[in-house]
Amino acid sequence: MKTILRVTAAIPLFISPLAMAGENVPDRYGYIGGHASYYTFYENEVYRKDVDGLDNVPFYGGQIGWRFHPNWSVQGWYEDVEGDAESKYDSGRRVDMSNYFASARYHFNDHGIFGFEPYAGLNAGEQTIERVFKNDTGDKHDETMTGVELGVQRAFFKHVILDVGTRQAYSLDREYWEGQVYAGLNLAFGISNDSDDTAEEEVVPATPAEVVTGDSDGDGVTDDRDRCPNTASGAVVDADGCQVYETLEQRQTSVIYFGFDRDTIQGQFTDEIRGVAERLNGGEQGRIRVEGHADSTGPADYNQGLSERRAQSVKDRLMKDYKVSGDRISTEGFGEDRPVADNSTREGRAKNRRAEIIVETEEKKAQFK
Repeated sequence: MKTILRVTAAIPLFISPLAMAGENVPDRYGYIGGHASYYTFYENEVYRKDVDGLDNVPFYGGQIGWRFHPNWSVQGWYEDVEGDAESKYDSGRRVDMSNYFASARYHFNDHGIFGFEPYAGLNAGEQTIERVFKNDTGDKHDETMTGVELGVQRAFFKHVILDVGTRQAYSLDREYWEGQVYAGLNLAFGISNDSDDTAEEEVVPATPAEVVTGDSDGDGVTDDRDRCPNTASGAVVDADGCQVYETLEQRQTSVIYFGFDRDTIQGQFTDEIRGVAERLNGGEQGRIRVEGHADSTGPADYNQGLSERRAQSVKDRLMKDYKVSGDRISTEGFGEDRPVADNSTREGRAKNRRAEIIVETEEKKAQFK
């Protein structure tokens, strides 16, 4: 048992390098998981008052919970040890023990300890103690327990959450204390973040293109060589007397944002997509380049694929809803390599989950002196 417990306790040492420092734990999610814990009984009266006590022992069990607010969650916890709880005084007695706890936790979601999110909680439950040897006659104890807990959590691989902590519980029936350390893994579902609903549009203004003007003075071409005799007065002309045009390149970028681990375009960015389509469908010459990006949550290769899907979803919307030719649209994903904000904050991560729609057009402008 002790070997199993040591392996379980070492899990955080192997997982921590894989954990995602950017995202930490989501704001809202449900979860189910398993855990291993180690109990320390501070007083001898746990099993039988003034007669016998219990040695420290590992427990194994499962838990289910719901984080319904960025700062608050509730959890149900069950664990047991079947006949492995031994007498502290080598009397040979062995017992079955089961624990049931319900906890309310407060999460310090704006703070971190080496990338882990801390929490504190209050809990209450029942501890059942029952002998297992038929010749060891005795009663069954049902103890009402209450206590406090402190711990840290961290998310990795998107939907898996590591939970490590300690709980100190007190028996209201027979007035004894016991302590517990635990390590659990939870599978999260129904994940959402407040920042997904509050990300605002960010539009990068286009850099005004310079209008290059010539330095000629007059036509300077005789009529016998002038192939464009009707050139406007003051126009810059070439050696044949024809109007000189400058090709102006214009570049305008619009940005749309995506929800956590999503590649679906949210409704509030419909105007950006429509505006880009109307420019090209209105007759302007040019192309659209869509660049997808992701925050640093999750493995880099996963984020690369996610950024590519975000760029492709913009292209698909332009082609399907606004009939923009696919030949005029190119896409590229940059994964988590080009952040525009700090990935250690929710606001920064929300800005990095984006797609940039870059419209590059050309315009021919007549040159005058």
